[in-house]
Amino acid sequence: MTRPIPHLLAVLVLSALPVSVAQAATPTPAPSEPSVTRPTPTKPRPTFRYTPPDSEGDRKRAAARAGAYLDTVAAGLGEPGVWIDPAVDRLTASDRARLDAAAKSAAAPLRIAVIPASAINTASAVSSRTRLAWEGEEIADQLYDRVGVEGVYAVLVDARSESAGRGFHAVQRADKGPTYHVGDAVDQAVDCCAPNYTRMLTRFIERAQEVDKPFLVDAAPYAGGAAGLAGLWWGAITLSARRARRAEEKQHLEVSRPLLNEEIIALSQQISALPTTSDPQQAKLSKDVLDTVEKARHRLDKAERDADTEAVATLLGSARYGLRCLDALRAGKPMPEPTAPCFFDPRHGPSTGSAAWTPEGGQQRAVDLCDACAARLAADEQPDIRMVTVGDRARPYWTLGEELASYIDGYWSRGDGQRWWFPDEDARRAGDAMRARWASRRAGARLSRAADNLGTSMNNWSSSHESNGSSDGSGGWGSGSSGRRRSYSSRTRSSGGGSSRRSSRRSGGSRGF
Repeated sequence: MTRPIPHLLAVLVLSALPVSVAQAATPTPAPSEPSVTRPTPTKPRPTFRYTPPDSEGDRKRAAARAGAYLDTVAAGLGEPGVWIDPAVDRLTASDRARLDAAAKSAAAPLRIAVIPASAINTASAVSSRTRLAWEGEEIADQLYDRVGVEGVYAVLVDARSESAGRGFHAVQRADKGPTYHVGDAVDQAVDCCAPNYTRMLTRFIERAQEVDKPFLVDAAPYAGGAAGLAGLWWGAITLSARRARRAEEKQHLEVSRPLLNEEIIALSQQISALPTTSDPQQAKLSKDVLDTVEKARHRLDKAERDADTEAVATLLGSARYGLRCLDALRAGKPMPEPTAPCFFDPRHGPSTGSAAWTPEGGQQRAVDLCDACAARLAADEQPDIRMVTVGDRARPYWTLGEELASYIDGYWSRGDGQRWWFPDEDARRAGDAMRARWASRRAGARLSRAADNLGTSMNNWSSSHESNGSSDGSGGWGSGSSGRRRSYSSRTRSSGGGSSRRSSRRSGGSRGF
């Protein structure tokens, strides 16, 4: 069997032999030297540095220029008159002379300056907005600071529009002398004549020299009539309230007078039945009690008001306390302290203790009571209650809280302006409501209610007005271009001659147009 492998190897060796020979015949190139790159010379570049603008310094320098400009204006207004900057071309030479003569001959010391807005503009040169060194009345105040003389100062700032700084500003500075209609003069000048400078200044000079009289001077002719009408109204209301109260007190007396008369008779009989004594202290006390009852009798005979009923009840309570002191002296005991009357019936005299009691259909409460009523409550018996017959019905006295309010107040009075606590809340509430009703009828109370109602109405109207203004997006009063802008300046001068203290501001106004 023939083996093919040796023949195959021989073929492979012969096919690879030329390639090896070719590779051996190819020469290897020699390594070349690296090339050197030389830098190309360049030209030096210029260096630029950014310098930020000095905004604060520019503003200060502009403000200083504005102040220096006003110094020049003030130098031309040493005497009253009109000073107009030559840059303002809205006034003719004849108008300037006529206005200056009118200001000099005015009754008020008027100093008026007409200046361009650019002279006091502190905004940067590249800015399109105008920023005046001062605003409103302060412009006129700055002129006053530099002149240093009391009077009326006005500055008309010339510009193309209000946003560019155009406006009319005036103020009166004086500690003495009359007050002039400076603020009203500014309003009239702008409202009637703007932007006609000649007519504006003419109207201002005419109005600004008129004296502003106090309101009382103008209202004096009508004050007498108004006071008379007010007096008539006050008297009519007072008389009506008094009559209504007297009618109610008369009804109260019809209920309380029989009760008090009955008690006076019973006390007089009780005192008359007292045994005679040789003890001077007991005799004096007996006489004092009798005198007290007699005072109550005389007061009841002349009673016309609830105050009389209260006084009679207080005297009877004092008489019963005197009888209790007399009993203590006879028994050789110390004088008892004053206490509130027995709640169930004041005729029982001063209370000796307190106990819990629940009225029919009511809540439990603590009441002051005498020994007899305390014994009845302890025995689960009904205490002896003071009943009052009104019409055909007998009722406990405390249920007549309004008719017997003075009766209750008198018995529960300590005699020194203070009162003991009355246990029945309904009776207290009825008495308080009655007194509040009487007070509400007085003229002063009615006037106070009318003022409160007017104030409430004004507040409601103001709230609704503000809410409507907010919903409309408006800025409120003075938001329009013709609205007055007031500048209430400081009383301390910022610069200029004269005193370092500004005189009082009498009047002033500021308007843009």
